[in-house]
Amino acid sequence: MIFPLRQTSDDIDYEKHNLWIIDEKLAYHKYLASDLPLNQLGLVDVNSLERPDLIIFDSHFALVEDSTPFSSVVIVEFKRPLRKNYPENPIEQVCGYIEKIQGGTVTNKAGRPIPVNSNTPFYCYIICDITEKIKRYARVASLTPMSSGTGYFGYIPPYNAYIEIISYDKLLEDAKKRNQVLFDKLNLPR
Repeated sequence: MIFPLRQTSDDIDYEKHNLWIIDEKLAYHKYLASDLPLNQLGLVDVNSLERPDLIIFDSHFALVEDSTPFSSVVIVEFKRPLRKNYPENPIEQVCGYIEKIQGGTVTNKAGRPIPVNSNTPFYCYIICDITEKIKRYARVASLTPMSSGTGYFGYIPPYNAYIEIISYDKLLEDAKKRNQVLFDKLNLPR
C-alpha cells in the first residue's frame, strides 16, 4: 500500500507508491529501499541481514559524486495491525538500525564514501496499533504521548533520532486531513 516490498526507488516510479500517506516530504526522497537487508542496499556497507521496512536516504548527495553527509535518514517500521504481542521493542529495533548505519560505510552511487555519523539526523516512524506494551516501551524511552492519545513522539539524543509512534487510525486520519483540499478539488468522496 505504501511502497512495494523488496524494491528500491531505482525500481519504482513516483506514481507507484503512496509515501504521502506517512508524510508528503517522503515522496521527494533520492534513495529508498523497502524490506531489503542492510547489506544489500548498495549505499551502505554494513554486515547485517536486518531489514528495515523502509529506509530513505534523504539528500541529493546520494546520486552525485560528493563527500558531503546525507541531510537525513528516515526509517519506517510497520507492525502488523491488531498485533497484541511485541517480543521485540520496535524503538530498540529502529535504534539498532541507526547504530548499524552509523557504524558502517555509506557510499554514493559512484562508490565514494559519504559520512553518516552521530551528527546525521534520523527520523523514525513506527506505525502500529497502540497497545499496553507499546505504551510501556514509549514511557521507558521517555517519549511524549500525543494529545489525541493515538501515538507518541520524542527525541533520543544518543542516536540524534526523532521518533514517532503512530497508530494506523491516526496515520490515515492525518493523511486525509492534510490532503482534503486536494480531494475536494478532485471531487473525490469524503
